[in-house]
Amino acid sequence: MKNTVRELREEKHWSQDDLGARVGVTGMTIGAIETGQFLPSIVLAYDIAIALDKSVLEVFPPQGEAPGSRGPRDPSKDSGDSN
Repeated sequence: MKNTVRELREEKHWSQDDLGARVGVTGMTIGAIETGQFLPSIVLAYDIAIALDKSVLEVFPPQGEAPGSRGPRDPSKDSGDSN
């Protein structure tokens, strides 16, 4: 997963350990997130975004549709059935 954690962290002149301490993980975890080797939980992604004064989408931008997904739901094509 591509993200902007490194760029945003460096703008604040924080080390990986600095950001990790702010969100309750190790600097190694932050490094793994930055390189895409580790996908953060929703809670951790939110905490990182808050620490960096950004929205979750600014830190972890959408990467397109997941393989095998049917894409976003189009409410205009709903049949209206509640079954």
